[in-house]
Amino acid sequence: MLLLVKIAAVIVLIICLGFIAYWAVAVIKGDCVLRMLKSKRTPLKVESMDMRHVRLSFTIPIKNVGKQLGTIMDAFVRIYIPFEQYDKARVTGHLTDFDVPRHDDYWQAFILDPGKEKKFLITLDIDGKGQSILQDLETFPEFGMDIIYQVVARSDYYYAKTRVVITREELQNALYEYTSEVRK
Repeated sequence: MLLLVKIAAVIVLIICLGFIAYWAVAVIKGDCVLRMLKSKRTPLKVESMDMRHVRLSFTIPIKNVGKQLGTIMDAFVRIYIPFEQYDKARVTGHLTDFDVPRHDDYWQAFILDPGKEKKFLITLDIDGKGQSILQDLETFPEFGMDIIYQVVARSDYYYAKTRVVITREELQNALYEYTSEVRK
């Protein structure tokens, strides 16, 4: 009986040592760590505009600062501007890979190597409710949006998000630049 207890103890010890060795290797090898580089975000740019609609866009890079490959399995943007705050226009956002843009809101997963960057392209559609989009946007407030993405790597998958704020001044500057170019 004592022999069986000693054998069981040795087996448990070996399992525990194996578990510790596995986690030691995992810590040494590292994992994927993705960082959104908000400081490298491009300025807001008007893509198109008519009397009641404006389409704006900007890019924001994401970088793998970790030691392992990472896969972005899903990504989307969520706009935070409730109609109680501003009801003269409706804002919708779309997110896609800058290198392979899609217009159907389908996210095509990609693998991000360690040390590499990839750009997200965010498109904002603003539909005015009045006769002129420019008049509807005169009092447009600052608003936030979250870029939400699912990461799959060596560890369990997780969702991460980054808040981006579009200021009233940034929107006004983009509209001014576009209308100035149209007049030329």
